[in-house]
Amino acid sequence: MSGQPASRPAEGPQVEARLVEARLEPGTVALVGGGPGAWDLITVRGLTLLRQADVVVADRLGPRSLLDELADDVEVIDVGKRPGAHPLSQEAIGALLVRLAQDGRRVVRLKGGDPFVLGRGGEEVLACRAAGIDVMVVPGVTSALAGPAAGDVPVTQRGTAVAVHIVNAHGDLGPADLAALADPGTTTVLMMGVGWLPRLVAQALLNGISPATPVAVVQEATLPTQRTVRGTLADIEQVVADAGIGHPAVIVVGRTAADGFLHPEELAAAADVPAHGAGREALAEGAEIAEGLTADGLPAPAAPGTAPVLIGCSHGTRSREGRDVLRALLTRIAAQAPGPVREAFVDVQAPDVPAVVAAHAELAEMRTREAETVQAVVVPLLLSVGYHVKDDIGGAVAGRAATAAGPLGPDPRLAEVMAQRLDEAGLRDGDAVVMAGSGTRDPEGVAQVEEMARLLSARLGREATVGFAYAATPSVPAAVAAAREGLPKGGRVVVASYVLAPGHFHDLVSGAGADVVAAPLGDHELVAEIALERYEAALGA
Repeated sequence: MSGQPASRPAEGPQVEARLVEARLEPGTVALVGGGPGAWDLITVRGLTLLRQADVVVADRLGPRSLLDELADDVEVIDVGKRPGAHPLSQEAIGALLVRLAQDGRRVVRLKGGDPFVLGRGGEEVLACRAAGIDVMVVPGVTSALAGPAAGDVPVTQRGTAVAVHIVNAHGDLGPADLAALADPGTTTVLMMGVGWLPRLVAQALLNGISPATPVAVVQEATLPTQRTVRGTLADIEQVVADAGIGHPAVIVVGRTAADGFLHPEELAAAADVPAHGAGREALAEGAEIAEGLTADGLPAPAAPGTAPVLIGCSHGTRSREGRDVLRALLTRIAAQAPGPVREAFVDVQAPDVPAVVAAHAELAEMRTREAETVQAVVVPLLLSVGYHVKDDIGGAVAGRAATAAGPLGPDPRLAEVMAQRLDEAGLRDGDAVVMAGSGTRDPEGVAQVEEMARLLSARLGREATVGFAYAATPSVPAAVAAAREGLPKGGRVVVASYVLAPGHFHDLVSGAGADVVAAPLGDHELVAEIALERYEAALGA
């Protein structure tokens, strides 16, 4: 090879000639990844096919300015989804592509980013192929990588980050997402999550991710209007709010997101990058890890002498509003607790309580004399005893350096909270009041709910009868019907919802036929106060 000229890419007319190899035939569809936003970040192939289209079905994101360059006879159909507004369902978009192609037209589906990275491109390919339509996919520059890069955040860096985790953040974080956040060698990119940021931060912190973890948020990446803000998990909500950051934006979490990371004069760790190696072996020694986690990214038991972990254990709910309420309450508790606070659940949600207890409390037979202390206290964010308290939580702490506190109720302060919720709902003189509990088959639990109804009656100065949404009797509908008997014309039955957060049980209560249903107990300072007292009582304080 010595003396041979280096090969060079084709230039000029040769390039233009090669572009004709990308052909969009009549009756076919091309899914084109348009890139992160800037018009000149679309691929050459994508631009070539776009110029051949008879009709373009376009998303909201991506290189919208390129649509202005199309010929006048090219039809543009806007199917872009906006937060809270979806003009066409995904099924309808697939059907639209099929119909256009069956009409013999050359169809380009112009999508932002890459069609197969959180772009539902696979669903559109399947819709076309199911109808016998030829479809091609043109990869695009995904904003999951381009967004951080445009914001000066390398998602990998030898010695600092060797893996990238991309997640649709429009909802709760899953176990794999939390594991990625806990891993110091992984950069986590959260897509479509800026509106969910408070929820994401709360969940991360309640699962042991360090508040000091760097976070960068890049809005409108690659566009002239791009803005980047930085902070940590502890303050990024406030940083984003102060800057007015909104959709679209990518959230980047990890060490490479730190302010000044690519400024050599500020990056003291730059000198620590190993001279050899490119994978995990290249991570700099002494890399910080998430608070309360081992070097393997697993939760570590509390060190001797530190306050035991408070594990707030809820029932769990599929309701987004309910999850927000539970995490807001746990965040309130964490602001006052003497040690770390973690979330756990007995049903529906993860992580489940046995796993969290096992992560923070050693097996009893493995404990040394020096460490013979309680390492975790499970505080049931449940209102009475029953299967979940006695079996689920009791079984989780058995045989470990852990203990369980009592449930939140009965307690006069819960009657105070319910009275406030009734006032907020517009309770009037003459209304009949029914207190609705979630229900249990445990006689002790039933008795505790009945005691709570007596406490509420005393607080209101009128009788509050009791009903149960599940298992026990009388049912809430039966209690509402009984309360309605004898009411004067126009009299109302008002239900005090003796559940903690919105979800399945509150929905059952709401459908019981009452005239007014008050909100659940929810995130309230008195509920947090009770939970902290239960924690202290379990420790003998």
